[in-house]
Amino acid sequence: MIRTVFFDLGNVVLRVDKERILSDFARLPGLSLPAVRQLAESPVELEFEKGLIDIPEYIDRLNREGGLSEPITLETLVAIWQKPFEEIPAVCELIPVIKKQARLILLSNTNELHIRAIRKKTNILDQFDALVLSYEVNARKPDEAIYRKALEIAGSAPGECLFVDDLADNVYAARRIGIRAHRFSSAPLLRDFLAAAGLVLN
Repeated sequence: MIRTVFFDLGNVVLRVDKERILSDFARLPGLSLPAVRQLAESPVELEFEKGLIDIPEYIDRLNREGGLSEPITLETLVAIWQKPFEEIPAVCELIPVIKKQARLILLSNTNELHIRAIRKKTNILDQFDALVLSYEVNARKPDEAIYRKALEIAGSAPGECLFVDDLADNVYAARRIGIRAHRFSSAPLLRDFLAAAGLVLN
């Protein structure tokens, strides 16, 4: 019996336009698109997503390491990050249906800034029974630790859970510890996966 369903956030529940983010950052004084791409892959982003640094330190690091000609502010960052997130209606409409039959928990690699921006734009996060966020638990997918923490919060055994993510590495990591997992590519295939696991979606 399925007791818990874990959903990833980006490109499962919310569509993320990464190119828009990069281009918006590249418009900031002193930045270019190559510089923004390099910054996006820098250690500061990983540390922020794992909760090893907080927002003030993250902004300070961006200002020191990013080469900006003018200091970036929290307000500017939140405004940029609000734009690229859009709900995926065909997935969001499944949320109340799933919740009638199992706990629905968000399991996401993200940071506090993204969550602030998303909450300003939509209340979708409030529809989950719990949130397991990388920056709060100091671990990221596909590290086993974040899945173990999610199972602890769910109070479910791996075999009682489903997991949906758009990245293959994250799906394989879940499967390795016994969670039935699906790589998201479309809402119809997601519905097939959930129905095959025994959930009633009609």
